[in-house]
Amino acid sequence: MWSMNRPVRASQLVSGTTRQETFAALLDVGGFPEWSSGLSRMRLLDGATRMEPGVSMEFTLSAAGFTHKVVSTITVLQAPQLIEWRYAKGAVGSGGWKVEEAGPDTVRITFWTDYEVKPAWLNRISHRTFFRGVAEDLLRRSMRRLGERLSEAGDYRPSTSSSS
Repeated sequence: MWSMNRPVRASQLVSGTTRQETFAALLDVGGFPEWSSGLSRMRLLDGATRMEPGVSMEFTLSAAGFTHKVVSTITVLQAPQLIEWRYAKGAVGSGGWKVEEAGPDTVRITFWTDYEVKPAWLNRISHRTFFRGVAEDLLRRSMRRLGERLSEAGDYRPSTSSSS
């Protein structure tokens, strides 16, 4: 049976990098908009300077003519393998990133999220076939761009962008 709010999951193999370098990129809040398609801004809230359990972050999504802000709270951070969050505002649900070794100098990055957008009218629109397709395409593109950035960079260097 089809569910409007079905979970999203994507994985990407990346060669030429380590779990530590990949995890550093995922912790680099200011660098997210450089590789994450459809994400125009991301910042830590309440004066936080790094991701850790209990820290909230706000991200601004812009796609298909809509802009929407979502706040999430980090619930699990286990370096260099796992980040999980719970949506606190603009959506309900949860998501995460997992980084696994997949061979010599190769990692598998997996993103997942299960959410319902708030308000309800935007949730209905966001799960229509066209908009869901756009979101899934942006996710695949983001995973490829992160992989390319990690493969080309060698040792990952944090963004010079501000995260506030």
